[in-house]
Amino acid sequence: MRVVTLLLGCLATCISTSSLGGGQTQLSDVKQAIDQAFWQDLYGNGGTTLYCGQPFTRPSGNLTASPIYSSKQLKSAMRCVTDRQCTIMNPRYAYIVSDLHNYYPALTRVELVRRNSQFSEQVEEAPSKFSDIGCDLKASFQLLNPRDEAKGNIARALFYMHVEYDLPIVGLVPMYKAWHRMDPPDAEEKARNDKIEALQGTRNRFIDDPTLVDQLIRD
Repeated sequence: MRVVTLLLGCLATCISTSSLGGGQTQLSDVKQAIDQAFWQDLYGNGGTTLYCGQPFTRPSGNLTASPIYSSKQLKSAMRCVTDRQCTIMNPRYAYIVSDLHNYYPALTRVELVRRNSQFSEQVEEAPSKFSDIGCDLKASFQLLNPRDEAKGNIARALFYMHVEYDLPIVGLVPMYKAWHRMDPPDAEEKARNDKIEALQGTRNRFIDDPTLVDQLIRD
């Protein structure tokens, strides 16, 4: 009887957190989503880069829209190689890859390192590759340790992608949960959540209610 009760309790928890997932269904062209919705509508008046915290007033060639759940990780999770193959295997792919909650502004120079790296705190102590631009970002072979002010944003974006699209979380869940608690949603992240809802119709629930992270995944 006790086993049944525990199973029902687990099922109730899973349903309460994951049944609401469905992802966005308004943006299906990733180029248009980035060029128009991301740069013009979301960051048309400027913003701050995620990894280096550098302010900008308008889009430029030095900036790129950096996916938190990288393209490489997404294709690996969906077991496909090309965009065309991914779309054939999963009709939702176009919406997943266009989801604005997964993108943050980043310096192009930083993105070149980020795209092949996994988030981690196990980065060897060494001079930052980006110290010349005052960027507190540590990187070593395929590992990236972002500045503290970015860690919560990263964790909540990953949790969002996990719940909305049933994607596996790449990396250590306890670490991401710790990042989420250490760097809670601030006014800028909450305002961004509002803007993205207006653009694609979905919100990141972990920004609205940070306690949901504790219900979602066991350490």
